Amino acid sequence: MKKLAVINGLRGYAILGVIYFHLIGVFFNRPGWVTYYIGDIPIFPLTYLGHGWLGVDLFFILSGFVLYLPYATGSRTLVTKDDLWGFYKNRAARLMPLYYTVVIISVIFIVRWSHVHDWAFWKEMLLMFTVTFNFTKETFIPQCNYVLWSLGIEVLFSVLFPILIWGIAKRGIVRFSLIIFYFSFIVRMVSCMYPEYNVAAHLNMIKDSIFGRLDDFIVGMLLCHWFVTGWKQAWFEKYTIALFVFSMIIITLGCYFSDYVFLHLVPSYYEPMINTVFQLGFGTLMLSLLYMEKNVLRYLFTNKFLQLSGMMCYSLYVWHGNMRMVFMADYSALRIISYYFFLFALSFFTYRYIEFGNKKLKDILPK
Repeated sequence: MKKLAVINGLRGYAILGVIYFHLIGVFFNRPGWVTYYIGDIPIFPLTYLGHGWLGVDLFFILSGFVLYLPYATGSRTLVTKDDLWGFYKNRAARLMPLYYTVVIISVIFIVRWSHVHDWAFWKEMLLMFTVTFNFTKETFIPQCNYVLWSLGIEVLFSVLFPILIWGIAKRGIVRFSLIIFYFSFIVRMVSCMYPEYNVAAHLNMIKDSIFGRLDDFIVGMLLCHWFVTGWKQAWFEKYTIALFVFSMIIITLGCYFSDYVFLHLVPSYYEPMINTVFQLGFGTLMLSLLYMEKNVLRYLFTNKFLQLSGMMCYSLYVWHGNMRMVFMADYSALRIISYYFFLFALSFFTYRYIEFGNKKLKDILPK
């Protein structure tokens, strides 16, 4: 189980990437902002600086891995009604206290109360408190806390998780995963016909719905299955470095592919494939690190700071957007330092006392 430190480390990179994207990446997130040409082929040497948003894609894959882990190992089951009730009760206890805390504070301090007489205001409040805001274009990115859109997808994944477990039991995880891949790809293809449902530069409420992103989660579940069962373990252990290099190449190509689509250098109907490319890249990255022996490269993904950031990722994620609005009136060095200090301080407080208030401190720190 010590090998799973890399999962926390990857979560750490994911959350730090998302925070960077929303805080500083705003200056670098225009695709092609630095461009060179090899013949007629545009090259973007700094493409990584504009793709901090990929942390969300990685979160979805890691969520599938972590949530499926106890079921892959057999330490938990979803067979009886008591199993089902226990699952939903535990997921609600894990996610909802912090979610409602953040929503209430966001509504009090961020929402324009001058709109309190409008039906749209109360509609959004209803959707926020029932976690159904992802189902309308107007609220897909919530006004009170714009980063919560992906948390809504995470909650919906938890709702559907028992159905996925049932499908895996009926069809086998590989066959069922292929069904989900096909289904989600079709949903993303359909989204290409409805650009009017774009809600942000990289977001479309059809493409990025729970159904369009369900294959991200199933990738994590499939990787978890392979890891737990030891499938091809000897091969993975032998070629971890080569696999790591391959993953970096695929992720880089995915960033280029994303830029080409966004700049209309390739047709927009290629956009549904971007998710698949990043799934391959992040999947091979996870496998390479899970099977890698201790070395300097692995330490870059398992040091205590990264692990703690990854373990605190839920708190860091839900607070970082609105705290940016509070602190970043300008981008002076003092404001940036203050932002990070207070963000990590508040996040550690809610991580300690809201997320895991029933546990001892030593049990929620990196080992």
